[in-house]
Amino acid sequence: MTPATQSALLLLAAGLIHSFSLMCRKLPAGRTPAFYPRPPLLRTAVDLAWLLLFLAGIRLAFQLSTMLGVVAAALYFVALPFVFQPPLARMLGFRDLRDYVESTEKHKGRSN
Repeated sequence: MTPATQSALLLLAAGLIHSFSLMCRKLPAGRTPAFYPRPPLLRTAVDLAWLLLFLAGIRLAFQLSTMLGVVAAALYFVALPFVFQPPLARMLGFRDLRDYVESTEKHKGRSN
């Protein structure tokens, strides 16, 4: 497997875990999936996992080429959320991403 492929796979895995963790953190306690960790220490471990995967992937990309690293970082933060979040919203039991956003905004409004 080439370093470019390794970098892409690490960044894809980091993006998936990152989006999943972010979306689960915004859900009310009763709507979070059973397999998402409840204790704060385990949630921190999930966040540390995506961060380490991201750092390893972006490091590989920058080692190959500065331009590749910049493009990979931009794609990670701009494009990957649009790839992963709609299917994750459906997996979490929402009709679509808009339904998820509306639900979390309503919940946020009630907690204030």
